[in-house]
Amino acid sequence: MDHHTAVHIVGGAARRILGPHVYQAGANKSVESGRLDITHFNRLSRSDLDAIEALANSVLGDVSRTEKTELNRKDADELHGFDLYQGGAPKGNTIRVLKIAEHDIQACGGTHHDEPGQIGSIRVVRSNAVQDGVERLHIVAGEAALQYAREQDELLRTSSEIFGVTSSDLPKAAERFFSEWKEQRKTIEQLEAEIVRLRTSGGGSDSTEVEGVRIVVMEVDGDLKTMTKMLKELTLDKDVPTLAVLGSRDGGGKLMIAVTDETVASERYNAVTLLRSISHHIKGGGGGRPTLAQGGGSLPEGLDDALAAAKVEIGV
Repeated sequence: MDHHTAVHIVGGAARRILGPHVYQAGANKSVESGRLDITHFNRLSRSDLDAIEALANSVLGDVSRTEKTELNRKDADELHGFDLYQGGAPKGNTIRVLKIAEHDIQACGGTHHDEPGQIGSIRVVRSNAVQDGVERLHIVAGEAALQYAREQDELLRTSSEIFGVTSSDLPKAAERFFSEWKEQRKTIEQLEAEIVRLRTSGGGSDSTEVEGVRIVVMEVDGDLKTMTKMLKELTLDKDVPTLAVLGSRDGGGKLMIAVTDETVASERYNAVTLLRSISHHIKGGGGGRPTLAQGGGSLPEGLDDALAAAKVEIGV
């Protein structure tokens, strides 16, 4: 009853806040929540939702009773017009009309409160676009609204304790920590790139040269995203033609192979062919294109054998 009635009230509030073009495109009600789809030409902001919520709650205090009447369909049409059927046209010659003062009038056979104030409170939690021109409002009302408030309060309290600040200072603290995290992430990525440069220059065991092509075969720590960044660092410069074979034990074992495009390296080596010749060592497979291939497996312990096989295949 809370959510059936609240959906009517929120729909009426949306029409008054957003404009008469707003029309109900669908609805769903349960004990836990309500959902109302409305037609609207823009995405809804939080300020839009707050205005709809405020008007909906004012109705709870301003309207003392709902009116439920049964009318002949012809009489109902003449009296209220097509807007009466926003929730869908019911069958039969006699229809049941729910009227919440002049705020909302619809044909509806659902269960509703006689007194809107019995709901207590209505919250419009969020909205999302379900298709072009249709916004979905997520609603909690009555006991569900109280439970939602308790859960939100617990989230605020727990988060404030984690950050060591008051709830009013939580947004600033979260913003500061997130900014610091992004800066640290950039620093880590720069250091990872520097590690790659150090490991693949100066004649170390991870890098060698074969007839004008730098050959890099090494194990790294990280996932495919990290490996992709390393490969880009290694193969971007066409002045240093490179074949790079990277392996990681992450997630069962991963292999990525890249070749500097449009150079002697890409003329001489095929990343897909090389990958397929070594991926069985990690019980995996993969594919890609001649200059970039990747694969995964289920045997990370076989990574050493895979990288050793790559060296044999290349001839280093």
